[in-house]
Amino acid sequence: MKKFLSPLLFLCFNSSFGQFAIVNDPDSFVNVRADGQLTSKVVDRLPNGHLLYCFENKGNWSDIDYIKKEKELNGYIYKDRYKLLSDFPALTIFQKTSTSVSLKKDSFEVTLTDAKFDRKKHRFSYVKEAPGQIELIDKKRYWGTDGGMPTTQLKSIIIKAGQKRISLPQQALHGLYQPDIYSAEVHYDKTNDTFYIETSNSDGAGSYYVIWKIVKGIYTDRLVAYGF
Repeated sequence: MKKFLSPLLFLCFNSSFGQFAIVNDPDSFVNVRADGQLTSKVVDRLPNGHLLYCFENKGNWSDIDYIKKEKELNGYIYKDRYKLLSDFPALTIFQKTSTSVSLKKDSFEVTLTDAKFDRKKHRFSYVKEAPGQIELIDKKRYWGTDGGMPTTQLKSIIIKAGQKRISLPQQALHGLYQPDIYSAEVHYDKTNDTFYIETSNSDGAGSYYVIWKIVKGIYTDRLVAYGF
C-alpha cells in the first residue's frame, strides 16, 4: 500500500484534485478495491456517510484515502459512489477578528477561534535521533509543524443553529496546530442535519487539511489530510 497522502499527491490536493467527500452509494455501502478496476480485490467496505479524501481518478475509479479504526488507509471506489462535500450549500464568512472567524447562512452560524500555544500546558516526546525534533505532544500524534514547537492552536469551534448552541469537544481539536481559521469552509446537509467544517493549515513544511463532521448537533468524526 502506498504511503497515505504522499508529497506528490499533496501537490494534487493543492491544485484542486484533492477534495473531501462522503460515501454515497444506493446500496448504503461501497466496496473499496486495491486498484482501479472491477476485477481488483475488495480490501474494505465503507458505509454511507464515511469521510473520504478523493484526489485522483484512474479512468472511472477514484483514488481515496480514509481512516478506519484509527488506521490510515487507501484504495479505489467507483467515481459515482461518493458525494463531494462542496456540493452541499455553503455558509459564507461575515465577520473576522484577530483570533476568530464567523460564517453564516440563514439561522446557522459557525465560529472558529484560535489562540497562542502554551507549551507549559503540554508534554513533549522527542525523536531519539534528533533531540530537538518533537515526535509526540501529550503522548499523541499532532499536525501543523514538521517537528518544531507550535505557536498557535485551535481554541474552539462553536455552531449556532437557531436557539441551539453546539461546541465541539476538545478531542475534536486535539493535535491540530498552526490553524488557518480564515480558510474555513462550512457546508450543511439539510436532509441529514449534518455540518461539515473544513480548514487548511500550515507552517510551511507541516501543511495539512482537516474536516469535522457534526450530525444532529453531535460531533462524530474528523479526517486529517496531510503532506509530510
